[in-house]
Parts: sequence; C-alpha cells; structure tokens
Amino acid sequence: MTFTFTPDLRDRISANLAEFKRYILSGEKYRQAAVALIITPPEKKDGDASMLLTRRTSKLNKHAGQWALPGGRVDDGETAYEAAIRETEEEVGLKLGSEQFLGQLDDLATKSNFIMQPFVFWLDDLSELAPNPDEVASVHYWPVSFFRDENAIQLIDQEEGHAPLLRLNWGSTRIHAPTGAVMLQLWEAGILGQESRVNHYAHPNWAK
Repeated sequence: MTFTFTPDLRDRISANLAEFKRYILSGEKYRQAAVALIITPPEKKDGDASMLLTRRTSKLNKHAGQWALPGGRVDDGETAYEAAIRETEEEVGLKLGSEQFLGQLDDLATKSNFIMQPFVFWLDDLSELAPNPDEVASVHYWPVSFFRDENAIQLIDQEEGHAPLLRLNWGSTRIHAPTGAVMLQLWEAGILGQESRVNHYAHPNWAK
C-alpha cells in the first residue's frame, strides 16, 4: 500500500469514508465545533501525503501554543461543515469546498464541553496558504505514513476505571487527543479502511 499524494489515495480515502458508519453525538450541555483535517501534498517533493496541522499562537486565551487542526465554534445559522470551511479560511487562508470534501469522521466530546465534528478534505493547491498571526503561530505537515512507526501511537494508562490517554509521537513532537484521535481515525478508517473508534480515549486535563 502506498501513501503518496495521488488520485488513487484520494479515491481510496473517499471510498473508505463513504462506507464508514460514523458515531454521532448530541447533548444539551455541549456546544458545537468543527475542524478540517486537510490532506495535502508533502512538504518535501518526494515525501508522502501529509496532514495539515497548526500550532496555536501564545496570544490566545484558550489552548494557547497547542497543536490543532483548523477549526472552531459553529456560529448561529451555520452548519458544522460551513464552520469548518470558514474557520480554515480565517486561520490559514485556504478555501475549501465540495470539490475537496472527502467525508466525515466520528463526533468527539471534548473536555471544554464541545461536540467536535471532523471533516476530511483533499487540497492540491496550497499557494494561498496565509496563517493568521492572531491565531496561528506556525503550520506543519505530518506525513500520513508516520503511523507505520511502531512508536507512533502511545496509550498511557491512567487510574483504574479510566480510559487510556492517547498520544501520537513523531520525533520529539507529541500530539494528544482530541486532535491526535482525529488523525488516528483518518489513518485507520480513511486510509486503511479498518473499523475504528477513538472517542473513548482520554484527553489531557490541559485540553479544557
């Protein structure tokens, strides 16, 4: 199986997500949020397809400096899909639409009392990439194939009766759920076509 940025990979992910029976959450105590998981060309010419991540600026009141996918709160009068597209343009300047949309992953309940809906997009052209300095400190490209490393996925035991904490490892970088959970489910369900559930993994306390 190859992971290069080709139409074959796009078709595989689209077909796998079309078959994926996603987990839908609801609840009055939760607010609605959406994120865009964007599959991009590799940062280096001969690399594998990548996932676009941001590092939040230290200026933010919440989640400052954390790794994240483009996204945010769903505004009144818009759908979660529309929010993912709007937030992506506001944060990194990229325009997404139905031509780039591949499918949707499981809803995730966050420690900050949001139901987060992840939408998967495929974007060939990054020429309009323009990170908003008020929200984004830097943009990064994680190759999807990093999951092949035996140390990529780490489950950290917690107190008895509590779900393990999910952490992704790439070199010296660490990404936890919920962002890491979305990335893992893209790999398992979208790329490998496997049954995948990630909403049971614990989120670190600082993710509130």
